[in-house]
Amino acid sequence: MKPLRHGLACVAIASSLLTACSSTQQAATPDHRATIDAIRRDTESAENAGSVERMRVHFAEDVVMMAPAMPTVVGAANAERAMRQFFDMFAVQIAYSSIEIVVSGDWAFDRGTYVHTLTPKRGGTPLKETGKYLWLYRRTPQGAWKQARVIWNSSDPLPGAGAQ
Repeated sequence: MKPLRHGLACVAIASSLLTACSSTQQAATPDHRATIDAIRRDTESAENAGSVERMRVHFAEDVVMMAPAMPTVVGAANAERAMRQFFDMFAVQIAYSSIEIVVSGDWAFDRGTYVHTLTPKRGGTPLKETGKYLWLYRRTPQGAWKQARVIWNSSDPLPGAGAQ
């Protein structure tokens, strides 16, 4: 009987250790995906309005922004500054279309496409582009979802390369 008790005690201890070491992440719910979807729609609206302030509320403090033809931008204050400079140069009309939203524990991503027109504020030909994006989110201890990594790039062929 002693080996059986010893075996049960080992199983109980191992179970307790596994439980203690496991994350206390909340399960993903349709509400989490709806929240990510709402953030994308709010970001789209903010970009169309040229409102850095409305975009800023969705940035994690350590956000990393990887935009085409630009150095990587690290940190919310730097991302805010980069977006302000961008909106000073261009009026933006953008439409995002999400293809996939996945939530796993305290991380999530939204992957999709965009179409935008950038109209230079100092005159010039509007620039039209189609592209793709991948936005990674991290849930804060307070439960809010914040953009931790924001990545986008063009799907258009390079000038002179022609359509493929």
